[in-house]
Amino acid sequence: MRTANYRRRFFTGFLTISFLWGAFPASNLRAESPDEIQKKRTALMKKINKSMRLIRVYAGKGQMKDLAGAASEVSKLIDRIPESSPKGSAFGPKSRIKPEVWEDFDRYKKLTEKASAAARSLAKVGRAGDGAVLFSSFSSLAKACGACHKPFRKKKKKSE
Repeated sequence: MRTANYRRRFFTGFLTISFLWGAFPASNLRAESPDEIQKKRTALMKKINKSMRLIRVYAGKGQMKDLAGAASEVSKLIDRIPESSPKGSAFGPKSRIKPEVWEDFDRYKKLTEKASAAARSLAKVGRAGDGAVLFSSFSSLAKACGACHKPFRKKKKKSE
């Protein structure tokens, strides 16, 4: 009786540890260096820029399904912006993020949420094939992105 109870507890503990180990992989446990954070954020922003350019190309060619896919991708990428901006991560010569981000992080998050919603709206327009509202929907997305750029992103240096 006693060994059966011990085995049950051991097995339950083993399952719990296994579950937690899978939920929190070792790569998430180590702290990222400032350079790694900056590189990931820069790569994220470049992916967003590339997808935005694709949206313009697809819109010009009338490729609405491709446009919808690119807009959905932009929405997912924008959703990752706040997590890629941990407090105080404005470092390195290539960093364009302003310290104001952490002074008003709630506003920063709200602006990214608005931009993500605008991208989802554009994806919906693309899936519907509604060319009549395409321009206004894309303009809304561009304005939502710019609303975050103005207060929270430094201007590009001429040498870049």
